Amino acid sequence: MNDRQIECFLEAGRLLNFTRAAENLLLPQPAVSRYIFALEKELGTQLFLRESSRKVVLTEAGKAYYNLFQRTALELSRAKQMLSNSSPSLRLGISKSWSTSAFLPEVIARCRAIDPNFRITYECLSFRDLSAALKENRLDAVISFENYLADSPEFELERFTSIQRLIVYSELLPNYEQLMTPADFFRYDFLIADDPLIRKLVAESESTFQAYHFVPHFRTVPNHETVILYVENGGGVALLDQWCYALHYPRLHHISIDEHLPVALAWRRSTGVSSVDLFRECLVEWFQQHTS
Repeated sequence: MNDRQIECFLEAGRLLNFTRAAENLLLPQPAVSRYIFALEKELGTQLFLRESSRKVVLTEAGKAYYNLFQRTALELSRAKQMLSNSSPSLRLGISKSWSTSAFLPEVIARCRAIDPNFRITYECLSFRDLSAALKENRLDAVISFENYLADSPEFELERFTSIQRLIVYSELLPNYEQLMTPADFFRYDFLIADDPLIRKLVAESESTFQAYHFVPHFRTVPNHETVILYVENGGGVALLDQWCYALHYPRLHHISIDEHLPVALAWRRSTGVSSVDLFRECLVEWFQQHTS
């Protein structure tokens, strides 16, 4: 059974005339008869009662198969149209601690200017969970710190920017008015989330603080949200980054330190999602234009 056989059967069944069906399909009338006969042989049933090539009638089996093939052809046509008019949706993961409103809407607008059918869905996770979701094919691409992604050989990476490290503190912190430079924070606890890679990043930051003549005392709490809760209530300070959503909270302040962290887009090497390439190109282009 092939598409040509079904096409001839449907046209002949619609017109109840082999000769007119052949004319519409731009085929010789004997060819239409051969295609339909081959289909009948394969199905094991007679589809038409033939008085002549110009006058045929569908049998009961022919009517049943006509309705079946007609519905199948209609559904196939709809599916082809839907796929030809749309792009696959990009499943993008971003850290739940980040605010990306400064760049992400403009990047997406660029994608849609190139492909009006570009679609995207989001999921916000911890840095550790972003990597896991990408490995497990629950996301197509993630934006994360390059350090979190570099040890995964199954990922493709493209570094597109770096972001500054900040000391974040509250007005409720004792003597907060006297905090003018990073060196003034030597007496406070630095809160960090319980994550091996965050601890590694923090350890690498200790050399940065040598320029400020002290080594911070780091205290671990369960997660990022707990870090922010402590900081908001004057229970310590945190070493965060310039994309952290908490920077927009009232009564929170920050001071920059001389350290930047590279940020990368990651995707699986085996991905076949074309929207990843489009998003990557627009993302890199945006940062090249705004950081040069």
